[in-house]
Amino acid sequence: MNEQSFVVDVTEANIQEVLQQSADQPVLLYIGMQSDPACSAQLGVLEALAAAYQGKLILAKVAAETEQMLAQQLVNQLQVRALPGQVVLHQGRPVKVFSGPQSEEQLREVLDPLTMSPAEMIRQQVEALMAEGEAGQALELLQNILQDEPDNHALQVLQVNLLLELGRIDEARQLMAVLPTDAEGIAQPKAKLAFYEMVADAPARNELAARLADNDNDHEARYQLAIRLVIADQNEEALENLLTIVRRDREFREDGARLLMLQVFDQLGQGNPIAKRYRGKLFGLMH
Repeated sequence: MNEQSFVVDVTEANIQEVLQQSADQPVLLYIGMQSDPACSAQLGVLEALAAAYQGKLILAKVAAETEQMLAQQLVNQLQVRALPGQVVLHQGRPVKVFSGPQSEEQLREVLDPLTMSPAEMIRQQVEALMAEGEAGQALELLQNILQDEPDNHALQVLQVNLLLELGRIDEARQLMAVLPTDAEGIAQPKAKLAFYEMVADAPARNELAARLADNDNDHEARYQLAIRLVIADQNEEALENLLTIVRRDREFREDGARLLMLQVFDQLGQGNPIAKRYRGKLFGLMH
């Protein structure tokens, strides 16, 4: 078996090598018939999934027509009740047996925990705590882990994000200053820190909202409110406010509202649907 390949055809000659491989990384063993449309469709799902995991697992395919004895032996031993059969092997043993077609989501529920790096698992725990509004607890968890991994830049970037989330701007700035400029994921907190600095001396969000309620054409209040909305991850509302300024006064801050929209697009990233939608709105307004 080519060690660089994450998809392999299984035969009597290499079955033991494939099974042994599961001691080092997860193996998704597929048993199906090429002539069966349901099997062919499922195999397409598995091949796309294997590509998405980028070598973190091996897809091992058993063609039941050409490897009849092997297929029957595996079906019996692994207690596969219907084809296509899919068996997740990890650390040399089966951890899950699927009988019949399965969705990508069902497979990922089993495969994700097995293919995650320790850093990815920590990130998942932190993000779960943040989603529950427990940013302080997430930061405490992360800081405990960083005591054992003080040079883990990916986790330090995550720590910067958490400090910003908690409004601890000076600490975030200090940590950012000692991180490599090319550390993975650093662009997002760097952009957010720049937004914080833009409104360091600005009024509070509720005061800005009150000013707009009194005067809908207070562009400065709307501009500063948009920045505060970006900081709070309310990007769609922020972009709508900036678009309003662009529509009403292109000269405001020397086209500053449009330029700020471009900064928000950069922070959101190329594939973000909100950025894509407002790029289209801005383009339509400009032309």
